[in-house]
Amino acid sequence: MSFSTKTRSLNSPIASDVLYKQLRLPGITIGAIKGNVSAVNILKESLSTARDLGIRAVLLALGPTSPLSLGCSASQKILWATFLHDMNVRNVGEPTVVPPTHLTDLSVSFEKLCGTENPVRLLMGDFLDSVLSVSTDSATFAFLCNLLSRIRESGQTAFFLLTEDMHDPKKITMVKRFADVVIEYRHSQEDSRYGVETRIIDFSRGYYSDWRRNGSSDMDLCIESAGASLY
Repeated sequence: MSFSTKTRSLNSPIASDVLYKQLRLPGITIGAIKGNVSAVNILKESLSTARDLGIRAVLLALGPTSPLSLGCSASQKILWATFLHDMNVRNVGEPTVVPPTHLTDLSVSFEKLCGTENPVRLLMGDFLDSVLSVSTDSATFAFLCNLLSRIRESGQTAFFLLTEDMHDPKKITMVKRFADVVIEYRHSQEDSRYGVETRIIDFSRGYYSDWRRNGSSDMDLCIESAGASLY
């Protein structure tokens, strides 16, 4: 498997190169997080990469991460799988809010927001954490079959995050098998120095990379303070 030489500031070179490549191609990429790794900063970096690629038609499908934490503009399309209907998000427009237990409504909202008027090219976010936390295996499987098949048929690109520590391993394995590529992130510590390691699983090519530790510029991906939330 070949990678471009272009790298990004927050991810390891191999993870950055793969994400840069995957955001240009139709298909499904899953980012799987273990330990104290910031989903917010991964999403911020991914949005920056999308802008570098000239991708403007983006749908943010959020869960634990709020629109405010990403500094979204009022024109940004947002689907927020949350029970928090009373959150003040006026500075980021009017996100479509759907409880994560309402999978049919979520599916319909995805379809509407990705519609033919200003069609979406890229879907990105951590809504899977909300859905996996409250849905049964069978309901989740049916929902993902419908959603991800529609994304593939439409020639769209998706980059969805999930936090492995939050869910049953069976659910994590099920979600990963829907992906073309999985980018795994995990927290690491050496000699009191915090960092993030990443590895790539490319199911389409049968490729598995080794874990690789990021450089010092990747510290922003870690959540170092005691008691800090993952989000």
